[in-house]
Amino acid sequence: MSTYIPDDKIAEIKESCNIVQLISEYVSLKKTGVNHRGLCPFHSENEPSFTVSESKQIFHCFGCGTGGNVFTFFMKFEHLTFPEAARKLAQRCGIQLPQKEYSPTQKRIMGEKEKLFKVNGLAVEYYSSLLQTKEGEKARNYLNKRGILKETIIEYKLGFALPRWDGLLNFLKKKKVPLALAQKLGLLKPGKKSEFYDCFRNRIIFPIINYNNKVIGFSSRAIEEDVAKYINSADSIIYKKSNSLYGLNIALPFIRKEDFVILVEGNFDLLSLHQYGIKNVVASLGTALTDGQIKLLKRFTSNVTVAFDTDKPGIKATIKSLPLFLENGISSRILLLSPGVDPDSFVQREKENGFREKLDQATPLMEFFINEIINQNDTSTINGKLNTIRKVSPILSKLGDTTERNLYIQRLSQQINVDENVIRSEIHTEKTRKSEAQELYIKVSNQHRAEELLLQLMILHPEVIPLVKKAQILDDFEEPKLKRLLLFIVKCFDDNHSIKPDWLIDHLEEEELKNIVTRLVIQGESIIDIPKALKDSIQRLKEISLRREIQFVNTKIMEAEKQKDENAMHKFLVHKQELLERKKRYTSVQFSIH
Repeated sequence: MSTYIPDDKIAEIKESCNIVQLISEYVSLKKTGVNHRGLCPFHSENEPSFTVSESKQIFHCFGCGTGGNVFTFFMKFEHLTFPEAARKLAQRCGIQLPQKEYSPTQKRIMGEKEKLFKVNGLAVEYYSSLLQTKEGEKARNYLNKRGILKETIIEYKLGFALPRWDGLLNFLKKKKVPLALAQKLGLLKPGKKSEFYDCFRNRIIFPIINYNNKVIGFSSRAIEEDVAKYINSADSIIYKKSNSLYGLNIALPFIRKEDFVILVEGNFDLLSLHQYGIKNVVASLGTALTDGQIKLLKRFTSNVTVAFDTDKPGIKATIKSLPLFLENGISSRILLLSPGVDPDSFVQREKENGFREKLDQATPLMEFFINEIINQNDTSTINGKLNTIRKVSPILSKLGDTTERNLYIQRLSQQINVDENVIRSEIHTEKTRKSEAQELYIKVSNQHRAEELLLQLMILHPEVIPLVKKAQILDDFEEPKLKRLLLFIVKCFDDNHSIKPDWLIDHLEEEELKNIVTRLVIQGESIIDIPKALKDSIQRLKEISLRREIQFVNTKIMEAEKQKDENAMHKFLVHKQELLERKKRYTSVQFSIH
């Protein structure tokens, strides 16, 4: 089935599907003024910050910053691609979608990706077949020693790379595969004389397969112990290590069914758990968890149990991930095993029941973090108490659930024998510090406020765009994200495209810019005096820009005065006077909007 859906059909789906009615099926919404509000389904919160605008057919959460239109919500909540979401919504609305070829741009991008997927598929075929040959006997023995069953080898498509420099190279040549494609995937590397050589040698191969069952890359484990233990594929247009997880394709239905995922560090941890009936498990492709990996998990569940090794690097990586879990609204726990014991060895010894019993005892990661900080400090001393409070408070301040935060404050108070109000004061100070930092940024950069106001006006009232262009304000924008949005809006206007919020959301490529649009639109609905708002924002941007120029000219005047260069001094004084005249003109400018 083609993934291309014509623009007229996308518009028909939007017109037929009311965003408030759709979201109300998933979120309890209450009408507040012209909008509807409720608790955000994408992060944990007690006070509703999730706002839905029926008139604009968009939503925005002022807590986590997520925003979009009816398609965006359906994609995020149901974990669907855009074509999948569009087809399901079309079915709900009784809209027939025609089968149609890909657009030229889609053909080019998809064609390039499909070629890379095909090369990876051939590599899987090559590595898998080698594991069953006489040359792969050593690898089979290794897997057998690790307790990996034949059924698991087949299910996860495990393979073996020969201890040769040209094994895969020769195979791909026979298959007439352009070697440059294999280089892009990190399967081959260029040698000194332009010849390629195999990246993976004498290793167990673990194909990394995404939730759409496409082979996006490879992880590998050395058989010999005197080389790097694990090596992963290089990043490519189809694989980003920081956004990928091993075993997700097989674990996904079990994650959805149980509504939680076990996150392990090693591939063998995952394989062993799977063999013992624990199948909602993925591996992190390295010790350090990334925001991209956590966001990927968040698409399928908000409950994660981390089961990394309990050595220092494992504990450090787990604690480091806590702020990321909190920022993404994920409830996280840590499974604690004895030192030197990993999930692989534990489950092979204690079997499924033993592991599940341990799993039930998993500690909330916040609780574990607090205990670790307490253990690192002598809390019988003032200094130890102070250090503990100051290390814990920034993390506690990120907790969205007020009740949960209060319970942790109460426990910490009892553990270190400090009045709760002292801890609350530090948390308040931390929040104030963040707030002041934001406010300072806004005050120092009233420019930022002016840029956002101007964008709000351009999106909500496109008739002001010609006036903005006439004011030659485009070069006065400084915030890179806002400037990219400004240029996109102006280009769309010049090309006679719609500037409606939902159209912008569909056609902007950057997720961050989509979220900015939804926030600006919902905040901007309260603008009453449009000409005044337009005048104020343009004047402010021009004043800041001119002030910078005047400061620069003042510096040049001082330099010329020191060097007694009368000609240069006269030139810069004239230029300064011109700038001052321009400043006056902008303070008296009037705008009329029809």
